Amino acid sequence: MKRFSVSAVAGMLFSATAHAEVPVVVADVAPIHSLVAQVMAGVGEPHLLIPARVSPHGFSLKVSQARVLTDADLVFWVGETLTPWLEKALETLADDAKAVELLNVKEIALLGGDEEEEDGHEEESHEEDSHDEDEHHHGDADPHIWLDPTNAAVLITAIADALSEADSENAEKYRRNAETAHDRLAALSSEVAAQMESSSGLQYVVFHDGYRYFEHRFGLGRAIAITGGHAAKPGARRLSEVRRIMRETPTRCVFAERQFGSKSVDPIIRGSEARKAELDPMGESLTPGPALYGGLIRALATSFSECLKPE
Repeated sequence: MKRFSVSAVAGMLFSATAHAEVPVVVADVAPIHSLVAQVMAGVGEPHLLIPARVSPHGFSLKVSQARVLTDADLVFWVGETLTPWLEKALETLADDAKAVELLNVKEIALLGGDEEEEDGHEEESHEEDSHDEDEHHHGDADPHIWLDPTNAAVLITAIADALSEADSENAEKYRRNAETAHDRLAALSSEVAAQMESSSGLQYVVFHDGYRYFEHRFGLGRAIAITGGHAAKPGARRLSEVRRIMRETPTRCVFAERQFGSKSVDPIIRGSEARKAELDPMGESLTPGPALYGGLIRALATSFSECLKPE
């Protein structure tokens, strides 16, 4: 039988107590989970609520995921515009937790959401709609805020502040981790901006209107979305309209989305000379954790630049 000294036992008890004091943290989607994991590095690991392989818009919680919310002390979620079902779940399952709605962070540069036609589908082009900080409403905002690394840097600061408030003993670690993350994001932005220089001004089609922040940050051209920000199934009228636009204006590429399958754009690309490629805005192909965010942005840049490059 192993024997431990009084000091060793005291040390183990102190370590266990210290570990228990780290808050149980949950993040809704993989890109946000990655940012939270960067800030928590060396302290703890956040739980990912929604797997990256599925769309967050209409997700249904399993029992194990509901249990994660029940145990949470701190929940980071983008907001009800992305996950309208999660607000009620937070109220019923995580009523003792602090929920940080990231669309409410004042420094986030928001862009407008869907511009809808009479049949409920969006117009051809994107309209940018930055909101004044004094009137930071996000009901009509595109919720995919993480696709702009500048916004990600703002989120890192907000995440570090919330963690520091919940766990003051590790506040200095959170602050240092946030500074490191900011440096990485600045380098990532410069890297991707250089990669995207030759892709500006070209028309392309995306399945899901969820890329405005990436497009705006890196100067991409005019995107036509088959379906709106909530990825509802497009109607016949919308499909016909997109085909008309593609016939009238040269379209370099049609992008499917990993969460909806490559066949989702087949009705549009059939008979067209446009290239077909895939985008992954949630990081399904990547391992959840601190490195996922950078990998996600780089993968998007590669998909856009490779498909949009000249013949």
